[in-house]
Amino acid sequence: MGLDSPRRGSGIGRSIHAGQVCVADGTELAGEKLRRVLTNDPATGVLRHVDAGYDIAEEKADETGLRVPMRE
Repeated sequence: MGLDSPRRGSGIGRSIHAGQVCVADGTELAGEKLRRVLTNDPATGVLRHVDAGYDIAEEKADETGLRVPMRE
């Protein structure tokens, strides 16, 4: 979509996403970076859904030991 498009974002509603690019070159550093991205990105989604009050998100957070600051 161009900048003149009325739908500038992607995702839910009018949210804007910066995107994430990772290089998996087989190094230990790249592996650690991939682990962080592939853990933290989904966790952020779970946190947002816990904050919105979804029971299944709360169950998943509890099941995985995800720290939910807004419940503390």
